[in-house]
This record gives sequence, structure tokens and C-alpha cells, in this order.
Amino acid sequence: MSFEFYPGLSQNFSQLLEDTDEHNVIIKVGEGSNTKEFRAHSIILKARSIYFKKALSQDWVTKENNMINFTKQNISPIVFEMIIRYIYTGILDLKDKDVSDILDLLVASDELFIEELVTFIQKYLIESQTEWVRQNSFKIFRKVIKLESCKQLQEGCYEIIYEYPEPFLNSPEFPRLEKNILLNLVKQDNLIIEEIELWNYLIKWGIAQTYELDDKNINDLNKWNKEDFLALKKTLEPFISHVRFFDISPKDFHNIIFPFKKVLPETLRKELLSFYMTETLPENVLLPRNGIITIDSVIIRPKHAAILSNWTQRNEATARIPKNKFNFNLIYRGSRDGFDKDIMRSKCNGQRATILVIKIKENGIIIGGYNPLSWGYFDHVRSLNLSNAWKKTTESFIFSLGNKKDFKKVISRVVNSDCAMFDSSNYTNVALNFGNSDLVINGTNGSCNRKYYN
Repeated sequence: MSFEFYPGLSQNFSQLLEDTDEHNVIIKVGEGSNTKEFRAHSIILKARSIYFKKALSQDWVTKENNMINFTKQNISPIVFEMIIRYIYTGILDLKDKDVSDILDLLVASDELFIEELVTFIQKYLIESQTEWVRQNSFKIFRKVIKLESCKQLQEGCYEIIYEYPEPFLNSPEFPRLEKNILLNLVKQDNLIIEEIELWNYLIKWGIAQTYELDDKNINDLNKWNKEDFLALKKTLEPFISHVRFFDISPKDFHNIIFPFKKVLPETLRKELLSFYMTETLPENVLLPRNGIITIDSVIIRPKHAAILSNWTQRNEATARIPKNKFNFNLIYRGSRDGFDKDIMRSKCNGQRATILVIKIKENGIIIGGYNPLSWGYFDHVRSLNLSNAWKKTTESFIFSLGNKKDFKKVISRVVNSDCAMFDSSNYTNVALNFGNSDLVINGTNGSCNRKYYN
């Protein structure tokens, strides 16, 4: 029978690191003004790292007075501090550490062949720093794409980019992205992006990648000549066949695609013009990307519809939806049908599973609510007993999706299911009422006062 006493062993080695008794290695890390020297024992470094086992035996390692001098300029002091402490104690303390430093720790661990750290840090970033990974997907992707040991994080990044491509595509470094990486993304059916947005990113990337267009202004195409368009066409040629042009609205095609018509193959131009004039699709058209919902709305985009669809299923972690599972039908539109509350009621009356979408005039913020029940307005209720006016459900919610400049998702689910929806038709002058005040819409006016929702 054996017994393990690792805590004491770790503590003893920690003291050895602090005291540096009989050390025979001086490691200088960092560069410029951000450098630091660490004192260590070669026997411990060799035992804990294949890299050090090989490196400390090489001729290029300098020795002076039986002291090994070693330099690692590409590892910062804060990162190496975590590494050397792990080597000596088996403890990795990530508390209060900047996530950027943790990413650099992963890269350094790969270089030093510390497999245990490589495996752990990948899992930690994916599971515990999901939002940071999402917002910094480009930075992570460029750092780990060529690291064979980081397949887990690479795959995690791909999944995040497919589902939330905007942070990746909006990176300042995106115009310098390698062609094969971008092409692989554009090919993916799982890339959740509207085709017109993808086209805009491709144009931005293509111009940056085409040296003949260095002095050209995308907002002044009248000054472009035939050779300019041909140069851009050559750059974008591998991507064109993977863009779902037939999913782009006629308005966006006219305003955004058509000015670059010379970039498109002639056959494709003719097919698109025929489609927009006669609604006749050619053969072998690419299907819409998975997770993209065709929606008739002047307020929300397909990506919003995907998020709302998932929220109705209590799936709040993803923007991806099963293919062909949801369909949105426009019931009422204020700009088309008028904002009179009676019209709003008549259009919505009897409709089940409806989503109310509102765009606030002053700031463009999108808010709304989901009612899984019917807007029946309780025509059978004639008494003034308000308790009869409540509709009960645990599935309703109200939400905000931010605006164009700040896409920020906030969902507020009902907390008092007995007071989820209120039939206001017999008692007040409002049209739609979530809770009793949480979200109230009355024609062109409304209010939000928290009561029965989060």
C-alpha cells in the first residue's frame, strides 16, 4: 500500500525556488525594459520539461563559473513566473491574471513542451473564458493556428467564429488575414452571417490584398478604371462561387453589389438580374447558411431572429438554430399598418407564439417581448375582476438587442408566472402588456417599469 503526500512535497520545492540554494541556471526572459532574471536548478528544469532537457545540453548555452546563462526573449516575465512556479510546485495560479497573459502562457507552454499545461489552458479558455475568447477570436486564432498541440482550442475558435463571426471579421488585422484561412471560413455552411455583410468584408479584404488599389477610395468608385475592377476581380475570384448572392435583397444588391458588377463573372451577373426581375432561380443555387432565417423585418436582421428563436427554446448560449426549424411570419408592422392601438390589437388577436419587436426612435435600440400564448384579449371577460385578466406562463420574456453601434443582448424572463401577460383591452388604453408594467406598448408610445420580469 502506498500513500501520497504531494502538498508537502510541493511546499518544499516552492521554498527551494524562493531560496534558490545551489542554483546553477540564470534565465533572462523578456526584452527591452520588460526583462527579469530567474534562478533555477538545471536538474529540476530537465526533469520537468523536455525543452529544457535538450536546450541546457546544447553548445549555444553559455556557461560562466559553472553557471548556465539562458535567454528567452519571446516569453514575458509574468508568463515565465507562472511557468517556473508550476515546474517547481505543480501549482498554476490564474487568479487575477489577465487572459491575454494566459493565452501567452499557452503559447509558451507549447514551446517548452509542457503538455499538461497546454491541455489544461486550452480547456480553461474554452470553458471559463468563453466571452473573452469570443471577443478576441482573431487574436487567439493567429497565435494558435499553427500549433499542433492546440487542436482543441483551434476547433473551439472555429466554432466560435462560425457562430459569432463579427468580432473576428472586425479585427483591425483582418485585412491582412491569409487567403486560405478566409476562404475556408467563407465556404462553411455553418458560418452565421448575412451574405451582404460577408460581401462587405470580402470587398474590404480584397482591396487591402490588391496592391494596385492602394490609393483607391471605396466610396468614390467613379475614379476606378477597368483595370482596377479587374485586379479586384482576380483577388476575389476564389471566393465568388461561395457567396449566396441569391439570398441578398434586391435593395442591397442594387445599392451594394451592383456598383462592383465588374467583379462578378458575366454569367452570374445575368443570372442575378434575371432573378431580381423575374424571381427565377437558376439551377444549383447554394442553399442559405445554417442558422440564417429569412425574415421580413425592417428592424431586426436574420442574426437577431436566430437569437430570438433560441431564446424561445431556452437556449441562451448560442446563435445557431437547427436548419428549417423556425419560420417568422409578419403579422403587424407599424410603418405599414399604422400605429393605432386598435389596428395593432386586431392584427395580433388570436395569434399564438408572437414576438413583439420595437425600435426606439431616439437611439435606435431594439427591444421587445415574446408571448408563447394567444393574444386573445379575453373577450369573454366582462367583469372588473382584474384577477381574471392575467395570463399565466413561465416561457415569456422581454429583451433588448442594443443598436447598430452596440449589439448587446439582454434577456429578461418572467419571474412571476401568474402575472406574465395582462389583458389590457377591457381595462386600459394600451395595446400589448407584458407583466403589468414591465413592457407596455400603446401605439407609438410605451414604457418599461420592472415588476414581474427579471
